[in-house]
Amino acid sequence: MKIKSIWFHIGFWIVYTAIFTIVGASYKGKYTEALTFELMNMPMRLIIVYFNYFVLLPKLLLQGKTAKYFAYTLLTLIISGFIQRIINYEILSTLHTDMVDSGIWLPYKFLQASMIIASPLIFIIGISVIWKVAELQKRAKTLENEKLQSELKYLKSQINPHFLFNTLNNIYGLTLESSKKAPELILKLSDFLSFSLYESSQRFILLEKEISLLNDFIDLEKSRFEDRVDVQVDIPEQIDSVSIPPLILVPFIENAFKHSLKNETKIAHIIVKLEVINGQLIYEVINSKPEDTVDDSSLKGIGLQNIKKRLDILYNDRYQLDIKDEERLYTIVLRITI
Repeated sequence: MKIKSIWFHIGFWIVYTAIFTIVGASYKGKYTEALTFELMNMPMRLIIVYFNYFVLLPKLLLQGKTAKYFAYTLLTLIISGFIQRIINYEILSTLHTDMVDSGIWLPYKFLQASMIIASPLIFIIGISVIWKVAELQKRAKTLENEKLQSELKYLKSQINPHFLFNTLNNIYGLTLESSKKAPELILKLSDFLSFSLYESSQRFILLEKEISLLNDFIDLEKSRFEDRVDVQVDIPEQIDSVSIPPLILVPFIENAFKHSLKNETKIAHIIVKLEVINGQLIYEVINSKPEDTVDDSSLKGIGLQNIKKRLDILYNDRYQLDIKDEERLYTIVLRITI
């Protein structure tokens, strides 16, 4: 038992005894007699209350064995009431020789003794149960937060390995050709990986950093596909300083490159728009679809599924994700209330 809890119990018994002494003395004005009576009942009260608190409560009630708990509690109260009645009778007979002797075997006196012992038990166990429930709720909330953080970390860590593999292959090809593009692409890839490893561990980052990562990703992908893809980026140079979760925008671009170029024999088109208006971030990605391919996997991509889970966790009902899948175009519009 913790020190704080010990002081709580000591304080409870002092206050409890004082209150019932005052109440008991209020009839006859005999405080000493009332206090003596309370102290006579104290040992049995302590035994029953703490037997219940340390044994019955954790082993039965908190384990869901409610019927057994109440059965054993009732049994202990009956036995203790019987014993306490005998103790009280013997002590009071000794202290008050002039007391009218009505006999020891009075049923209501046994019931009265049981109720005297039960009254502090109700307070202690009631408070303890409320305390335990509050602790369990707090622990459940902590575990839920830990689970959400763990899930977010897992979702953020899923960088598409194909992207890394293809980008490295592309850079390798450029180095063989002694292309001047190679060092720049290596630097961009290094920045991208650095961001994924370190910045992505934060819950929120500045939008400017996410946009910078977005541009690096687009440059790396354009270097792979060169003239096979036309990318138009419409993002204002000056944008409101707001914070968003890291790696929340890139998966949409990744999805657009993947599904616009898959089986495409002509030039694929991708349009990216981003703006912040009246406390709302509006992000739109449009990509063309190949003519001769029926591709219904856009909605099922792991990247999009992950991003929707992250948005649900982070924003709940403060975001809106609209997806329009047309014959020749695939459009995603994300609105986040900042």
